Amino acid sequence: MSIDPSTTLAKNENVAFRRLAEGEGGVLLHLESGEYHGINEIGCLIWELLDGERTVDALVVALGEDIEDPPADLSDQVIAFLDSLRERDLVT
Repeated sequence: MSIDPSTTLAKNENVAFRRLAEGEGGVLLHLESGEYHGINEIGCLIWELLDGERTVDALVVALGEDIEDPPADLSDQVIAFLDSLRERDLVT
């Protein structure tokens, strides 16, 4: 499966999320594998925006509103991040 701007993704129900201290990012725990995955603050924002209804394009727009001075290649960076989550079975 290829992720593109029209793709819709949802959080895997077998993944628990916890934010760390303010500005420190967060951690995802895959409950079936027991593997932890650290994510930065932007990763936390992306995770929180994943609702199973937004397209990647809509997610990028919402993220761009939440961060100061988003990079020009924000969409590409978000797609790469989501692809890494998908490869680790953290999103469906």
